Amino acid sequence: MNATPLDSEAPRDLVGVGIGPFNLSLAALADPLTGLNAVFYDQRPAFHWHPGLLIEGARVQVPFLADLVTLADPANPWSFLNHLRARERLFPFYFAERFHIQRAEYDAYCRWVAEGLPSLRFHHQVDAVRWNPERGLFEVDYTQLDAAGEAEALGRTHTRNVVLGVGTAPHVPDPLRPLVEDPLVPVVHAADYLAHRDTLRAAGHVTVIGTGQSGAEIFLDLLRGAPAGGGGGGLDKKSRRAKGQCFC
Repeated sequence: MNATPLDSEAPRDLVGVGIGPFNLSLAALADPLTGLNAVFYDQRPAFHWHPGLLIEGARVQVPFLADLVTLADPANPWSFLNHLRARERLFPFYFAERFHIQRAEYDAYCRWVAEGLPSLRFHHQVDAVRWNPERGLFEVDYTQLDAAGEAEALGRTHTRNVVLGVGTAPHVPDPLRPLVEDPLVPVVHAADYLAHRDTLRAAGHVTVIGTGQSGAEIFLDLLRGAPAGGGGGGLDKKSRRAKGQCFC
């Protein structure tokens, strides 16, 4: 493994840790600012926004103008409207007269931005962030990963500012954690729903725990995928006879 620092140039103005929607927005807003030296690290191979919940027809809860940049910088080239223009979909979107876009479309827009920004470094795992009082700078140590996710090289970046945008992990209450972590038990978190949808649809009963947006969308998706007449199965909140369960 190469131990030579890969990012040894002059100190950067900004280092972002994590590339979710928040730091992707920051990177897009920073991109036109030629005097700002910024870089963003994420250990994942590419950007994906809640891939387990990109259910057909599910929409984001805010209008498309609340994209990554428009409300702060309407002329920014990384707007959702410019994404539509680049994909030759601007006029179909206009005539559809819909302010709330589908989740899958928002994910595609974010991936378009992520693929075009030069300041993003995927396959880079941040290992440590510390303050160097002698230099008055932060030191950010990272490991560059290969395509298989294995360590390939080490590096260090010095920066004046650090922005943490690592997001949150799916929350599972402690009493249910052993069930979700057991591969032999048919209990899954909503974040992994699409990967298990076929199994859940084939189950005799499914219990959805939680009544937020994700729970409602999963309930509706399972209901739409149920066989005509119900087939003797059902969706409920209290069934203890479930052959498949989805925790949301």
